[in-house]
Amino acid sequence: MAQADNSYNRNRRRKKRRKKKSRVILARLVFALAVLLIITLILVGGYKLYGFVSDKISSDVKVTTVTVGRSDTIKETIIEEFNPGFYDEESLENDVDSKIKASGGKVRSEGLTFSNGTVALKLEYDSDDDMAEFNDVIFYSDTIDNLVSQGVSFDSEAIKSGGTHAVIVSESMDIKVPKKILYTGGAVVIDDEDQKLAHCTTDEGEIAFIIY
Repeated sequence: MAQADNSYNRNRRRKKRRKKKSRVILARLVFALAVLLIITLILVGGYKLYGFVSDKISSDVKVTTVTVGRSDTIKETIIEEFNPGFYDEESLENDVDSKIKASGGKVRSEGLTFSNGTVALKLEYDSDDDMAEFNDVIFYSDTIDNLVSQGVSFDSEAIKSGGTHAVIVSESMDIKVPKKILYTGGAVVIDDEDQKLAHCTTDEGEIAFIIY
């Protein structure tokens, strides 16, 4: 009888240990899922915050600014003086819409606004070629290797700067890039407070570039 009781007690202890082990595993799994959920929420929140900040920066620009993103996206905010006496808002909107439609989807509008005697047009381009064609300007945004293979030449100091990408323009504008600007050519000034932002001032026929 005693042996039967001992066997029974051992079985009960085994079952308790198994149940306890199962509860521990379940608790660990729930904890891991909770941690994963928190990390996901942080990442999503950070992405949304980044988007908000980017939009805020874009809305605050005072001069025409081209922004090159990490995934080679090209966005532009065009800032121009607007005098309703020479051109009304509806006509300008219609002209912009017609030109964008003519691009065949390679150029997209993110908004046209009028404020305090200026007009701001936000655009997104599929490529640097589309940006150049749409504005009838010289504009390259690519890796240095690709640009060199297309016939673009850089001086030795530019190559030694250690940058991998370049933006080349023929119009006065600000250029915002995803990394620190390492080298410039032409009439370019790197912003004092943001080394990813350059102020380019070009006269007719001149070229300016940055390397990052």
